[in-house]
Amino acid sequence: MTAASTAEVDFDAKMISEVDLSVLDSLPTLQERDWPPLSALKLTDALCSCSSRSSPGLDHITWVHLKAVLENKKSVQLLVTLADACICVGHWPKHFKDSISVIIRKPGKPTYSTPQLFRPIVLLKTVGKLIEKMISNRLQFNMIKYDLVHPNQVGGVRQCSTKDAGLFLTHLVCTGWAK
Repeated sequence: MTAASTAEVDFDAKMISEVDLSVLDSLPTLQERDWPPLSALKLTDALCSCSSRSSPGLDHITWVHLKAVLENKKSVQLLVTLADACICVGHWPKHFKDSISVIIRKPGKPTYSTPQLFRPIVLLKTVGKLIEKMISNRLQFNMIKYDLVHPNQVGGVRQCSTKDAGLFLTHLVCTGWAK
């Protein structure tokens, strides 16, 4: 670290330590919700939406391989049990954290002389990605169901695309013009 970047880090640390967390006291405490066990159907739904063209991670297991293995109901149940155990224990195995990064060129560029013309890709283990996808699907469903996402939040929320954001913005502009 340079002296300038060290000073910036120290400044940011001071800013963080001066935050008044008492503003959170006025927020209502929400009821704790149960986390029902994941099901074979949820695993199948998550697996169906996975592209068979994506690259495997360090384990070299592709989505095609995983889909073939998970045609066996016993394998599905074992994977669902593993996913539930990760949630119940609150532990994500180190095995799923192992990754490899690959740098690829962005297509159609006349020259590749600067780092911005390359794209880093992180390849994780396929089984871990599937479990993450199941958990993510559940979290997103619950966020929408329990109204935990602001209506204007469109990024990263299913059924809320750039088109939806544009329609909302158009609606606001038209409403403003009408007034």
